[in-house]
Amino acid sequence: MGGDSCFENMKKQSMKRTIRIAGSDAVPLGQSDPVQLACGTAGCSSNCCANGPHIILNPYEIALICKAAGMSYEDLLDIVETDRVNGFPLVMLPRDPACHFWTETGCRIYEARPLACRLFPLGRVFENGHSFIVLPDRNRCTGLVPAPARMLVDYLREQDTEMQVSMADAWIEFVTDMERLHLPDQPVTSVAFHMLVYSPDTPPTSDPSHSPAIPEERFLLRLATARQKLPQFLKTR
Repeated sequence: MGGDSCFENMKKQSMKRTIRIAGSDAVPLGQSDPVQLACGTAGCSSNCCANGPHIILNPYEIALICKAAGMSYEDLLDIVETDRVNGFPLVMLPRDPACHFWTETGCRIYEARPLACRLFPLGRVFENGHSFIVLPDRNRCTGLVPAPARMLVDYLREQDTEMQVSMADAWIEFVTDMERLHLPDQPVTSVAFHMLVYSPDTPPTSDPSHSPAIPEERFLLRLATARQKLPQFLKTR
């Protein structure tokens, strides 16, 4: 299978409209649209693992990565890049010249890989309250292997995206709620987010008897706790 023919076939199936994403046109795909993509654990030199834009990580993905890599959050901060936008910290996984977790034998954290890695060369856009799986024009993958045509929903199931999408939606809802509070755009806001929300080393609640072992439950509890604690913490500063 040629990568270009795969992209062209997918685009012909979904020429309804395009969505603008990061300055590029993206084609929304339906769950029943045919796709001819395959991705495995072996890794390659394609731009899903190397020479691509930074991957912005949400706290759920950070917790999975830290556990899979046996790293503390402090250790992870040594290999990622960070920024701050409107007080919100951004934690980004660089891929130039290659992702820190990419090796000659493949991805070292494959089972804990972020949603962006699971979807590539597809992407996901949240627009007007709706989530879309898209095919960005800029995404070109030279590491595709021959695969039978099947529906998008089958490909997403193979890449185990359902839980990642659910947690990403919860994160988007949380960030939206926080933006409505107009928290101060100051370093202290970023510090509070790192401490209460981003760091998996911080207990998800002040009640030590209620700390779920399941990562999804810990993440949702962390967000619920942060909804209460962040406004209180920042108003006293």
